[in-house]
Amino acid sequence: MTFSDFKQELFAQAEAKGFTDYEILYLASNGFSVRVLNGEITEYKNTASQGVGFRGTYNGKMGYAASEKMDASVIEPLLTNAAANATIIEEEAVEKLYPGSDSYPEVNAYNLALNNTTAAEKINLAMEMEAYAKSLDPRVKMADYCTIGNTEKEMAMANSLGLNLSHKSNMASAFMVARVEEDGLTKSGYEYWNGRDFAEFDYKTLAKKAVDTALSYLGAESMPSGAYPVVFDNNNTKDLFQVFSSIFMAENAQKGFSLLDKDKIGTEIAAPHITLRDDGVCDLSLGSMAFDAEGVATQQKAVIENGVLKTLLYNMKSAEKDGVASTGNASKAGLGGAISTSCTNFYLVPSATSFDELIAGIDKGVVITEMAGLHAGVNAVSGDFSISADGYLVEDGKVSKPVEQITVAGNFYEVLKNIQAVGSDLRFHSSGHGGIGMPSVLVDGLRVSGL
Repeated sequence: MTFSDFKQELFAQAEAKGFTDYEILYLASNGFSVRVLNGEITEYKNTASQGVGFRGTYNGKMGYAASEKMDASVIEPLLTNAAANATIIEEEAVEKLYPGSDSYPEVNAYNLALNNTTAAEKINLAMEMEAYAKSLDPRVKMADYCTIGNTEKEMAMANSLGLNLSHKSNMASAFMVARVEEDGLTKSGYEYWNGRDFAEFDYKTLAKKAVDTALSYLGAESMPSGAYPVVFDNNNTKDLFQVFSSIFMAENAQKGFSLLDKDKIGTEIAAPHITLRDDGVCDLSLGSMAFDAEGVATQQKAVIENGVLKTLLYNMKSAEKDGVASTGNASKAGLGGAISTSCTNFYLVPSATSFDELIAGIDKGVVITEMAGLHAGVNAVSGDFSISADGYLVEDGKVSKPVEQITVAGNFYEVLKNIQAVGSDLRFHSSGHGGIGMPSVLVDGLRVSGL
């Protein structure tokens, strides 16, 4: 049954059942991945899935339902479940469907050339990546999670108000953890790649970065406790901002789960050289989208500009509560999930300052390259964090030695104000729908606990 035929029949039955408006979301994906270890394939996956999600207004309340099949047999259960779901909704605010934006940004998220690489070629890439990593240094004992893969996704949305949208994307990825050993001590380092053409993938570069990282951690030890200038490398800046991204969601602010709210818009909340953006379309990311989970056009917007909070991130319901327009940040956790809020392409605007220049003025400080227990050590409401970390000691403007078994603690709201410098090394970690990208940052006066 085609999507068009299914939609037509679903909408006809929804109207007959008493839904006053209704919407269908279709998702389909297929993917390939291969993992090798010691020259052998340890995991091989070819996956394909599709499903539909339905939401509609029934007796003045929004109901949800989902199915992993798309044929006539699931229509009646979908509508029955959605109607039953609507009856248990207690929230007073009425969720509404959207008829569509006047225009949508142009997005090209699909590269046909990605399909030109065969499964055999991808397996060979994984094998060569592992073999090359092991050849780089006799201390390399293992290349764990040596994986090559790609995914392709399709999405379609339509509703009774005239909305009719579609999106198609694909993406390739590679990942490896290099494990090294010296004098009975074992360390590991990882590296990843995302792209839309395997012709642009250099497995030697990825393998060497993973191995070099692992080797650089050998001989690590703790350090004296104290307040230090701390540099978060770009991956860990990404992790820190990702775990605190919820504070910028308007629905969380309205529920008291963030110290930010609409009254803080227009006030200074960060250092004056900080600009934090959330752009629906970003050339640096593989996750650009023209529309959000409600069909609202995504936007190019500064969340923080020159230290000043310019906007929170809104879906339609939270926007109505604050008397503003949606920023195109509605999201859904799966086909049957309720509408919530998430980032699109979320990133700090980089400077021209290189990583070496970032640490050049530090007499004694720390570079954080690994953090563990992020969610356990974070209070996303207060902004407080205390996180186990590894990295490098910086002395006289240069990395001097690796450090481990330290804890870095602070408050994210204070971090925003105390970022002394932003690096140039912006790097995106993208998914099929959005991404987060950060450069390295230098933060003054964080508490580091070691010896």
